[in-house]
Amino acid sequence: MGYIEKSMGRSEALRYRARFAALSCGCVGPAVGLGGRGALLLYASSSGALSIAVLLSGLAAFLVILVSIWTTEIEVTNQRLIFKRGLLWRSNPELSLRAIEEVRLQQGLFGRLLNFDHLELRGTGVDNMRLPVLADPMGLRRALQDGMAATAQVGATGAPAAPAPAAWTHWQRIPR
Repeated sequence: MGYIEKSMGRSEALRYRARFAALSCGCVGPAVGLGGRGALLLYASSSGALSIAVLLSGLAAFLVILVSIWTTEIEVTNQRLIFKRGLLWRSNPELSLRAIEEVRLQQGLFGRLLNFDHLELRGTGVDNMRLPVLADPMGLRRALQDGMAATAQVGATGAPAAPAPAAWTHWQRIPR
């Protein structure tokens, strides 16, 4: 059970869990590959200590990238967006779905072809929040907009919202 599941209130339900793009994990291979190749070239030229240092720096880059991916959670509940980062030092910006004014997708040509890119959120009374490169940013955007519409409907009528709109059927209910 992750941090977000532990911090959810009783009336909250998880609606969407964002995933990192495979491209984010794709930069891990070159970090190790360049470190390994550099180490082999230096070892072949009789620079043993320097080759070990280059290899260790490649492994360190590998670990830094993977740990940042493993310790980041981005999820949408029926009340808020939660963006948790960090292992030892935790950064946990949250945005109430009622406070979100704009969800902006920044997707280039390769992002459209491979279905990844950034989302930028603008809200009332908070700084802009730029999310990292994610897989299926349109799915996250759709989840945010559906949740924003549902919370606006609840706020306008003062009564609980009607059953989930048909657009919510694409979400997978994540067991607690």
